[in-house]
Amino acid sequence: MDHIARYSTVDIAPRDRFAFWREAVCESYVQLGCEAPKTAQFSGELSIARHSVLSISDVSGAEHSVVRRKRDIRSATEEYFLVSLQRENTSRITQFGKQSVLRPGDIGVYDSAYPYLLELGERFSKTVLQFPKDHLLDRLPVARMMGGTRIDGQSGIGKLVRENTLSLTEHLNGSDPTVAALLQDTLIDLIATGLAAGRGDVVDLSSPEQHVVMRVRSFIASHYSDPGLDRNRVAEEAGMSVRRLNGIFAKHDSSITEEIRRRRLETVAAQLRDPRYGSQSISEIALNCGFNNLQHFSTVFRTAYGTTPRAYRSGERTARQVVITGSRANV
Repeated sequence: MDHIARYSTVDIAPRDRFAFWREAVCESYVQLGCEAPKTAQFSGELSIARHSVLSISDVSGAEHSVVRRKRDIRSATEEYFLVSLQRENTSRITQFGKQSVLRPGDIGVYDSAYPYLLELGERFSKTVLQFPKDHLLDRLPVARMMGGTRIDGQSGIGKLVRENTLSLTEHLNGSDPTVAALLQDTLIDLIATGLAAGRGDVVDLSSPEQHVVMRVRSFIASHYSDPGLDRNRVAEEAGMSVRRLNGIFAKHDSSITEEIRRRRLETVAAQLRDPRYGSQSISEIALNCGFNNLQHFSTVFRTAYGTTPRAYRSGERTARQVVITGSRANV
């Protein structure tokens, strides 16, 4: 985690609270207009944890609205998706002519590259995830025009997304860089799953099978560094045969072995990009991530990333970027 920033109106004079909040929110939320019907009675709290990919904010306060304006968009240098998990009371998101009311447990998605309006109810609280757009578009290209979409957090896949999002954000702070990178990937996977399920863009898996997929991916994320981790051990952990578990992952165009390899490769790639691992050799990184055959590692890495590990580390990366069998687009 890079750092945590906190803003609160508690110690601000009442007449200055909304002005303080407007500045804090605009600085943190990629430039927004901000209005409140009762500025004299305004209160708010905001905590932002910035990680390598995600920023996670917990925000609460009095009734107000924020708007993403065309001039805000023109001055921005990056484009983000924002994912808002409503925790208390209600809010309303409007984007692309769609209006979604978020009740406790619901999740809303909006796009910083286009105008939007957020109307926040009295005594609301929510958790907001912010991440670069390509991290979601790589998984779910149709998300490009899904700003203003609501994921129902009370039923089906939405409930699974809500529960796991809350759990993973709690575990992200304090995790070591490798685990943090995997948790961030898993969070974005969850959002893609919720959006795709709502549109019917993925194979319709029953809720029990979705739980199996999530549990297996969590187990792999915790044990990928063990060179002895294989499809038999994963299937045993899941309490089913290799054939049955592979059948579930086949619906995602993947397999148990591919899931293990993907996690290992993504972790290696993250560490090759991270200067904190600069003192470790490529062989050490690969071995620490569970690869026990370096020749095989070099082959699968080149297949996935379109270049050698050495060239990738030096910045000579191709446009292929993580084209791994059983890609993250099908979650």
